[in-house]
Amino acid sequence: MLEINPIAVLMQALAFVALVVALKKFAFGPIGDQIEARRREIQGTLDQIAADRRAMEATRSEYEQRLANIEAEARERITAAVKLAQEEAGVLLTRARDESNEIRAKAVADIELEKKKALVEIRSQMTDLAVLAAGKVLERELNPNVHRDLVRDFIHEVTRTS
Repeated sequence: MLEINPIAVLMQALAFVALVVALKKFAFGPIGDQIEARRREIQGTLDQIAADRRAMEATRSEYEQRLANIEAEARERITAAVKLAQEEAGVLLTRARDESNEIRAKAVADIELEKKKALVEIRSQMTDLAVLAAGKVLERELNPNVHRDLVRDFIHEVTRTS
């Protein structure tokens, strides 16, 4: 049957241990070192990606803040420009109203002056006509027919000179 040869088992065990030590030293050591180096490289890359992502987020936040500031400044400038335009429009409207009132007041004053001149002229003409009529009355004898004729002549004179 099978007999276990203790020397063969011991030799095989020693050979196995020697093989494990040799593999550990010559195969597993360098392979483990490469695996560890690759793991460190991958971890470094992941750390770099995380750092880049944080930097990107910080930069994005900074740009968003800048954009918000620019938009706020633009809104402020637009609001100030609108306010200035409204103020200038108000000044222009006030100036236009004042000029319009001045022109209207001058026109009213000119009309009043011309009206007064016309009244003075009418009074002057009426006075001349009254004097003329009185002179004609004094030239003629006063009777109803003559008086009627004088009034008719006077009215005719007034309408002709108007």
